[in-house]
Amino acid sequence: MTLWVVLGIAGAVVAGSVGWVAWRDRERASSAEDGRAVAAALDDQQRYEAGRHVSQSTVVQWGQHQ
Repeated sequence: MTLWVVLGIAGAVVAGSVGWVAWRDRERASSAEDGRAVAAALDDQQRYEAGRHVSQSTVVQWGQHQ
């Protein structure tokens, strides 16, 4: 019984260590494409927000002139 507990704990430690190293290295191994994708997504978001701002201000101005 004690042997199985020790082996289970050792297995959990090994699995946790492997998982942590894989998670840590995933962030470190990001490519240049990831940065470009983030920049492109940010540009799209800002363009969308600018369009929404213009359309909302047009509606507000139209409503004030009624």
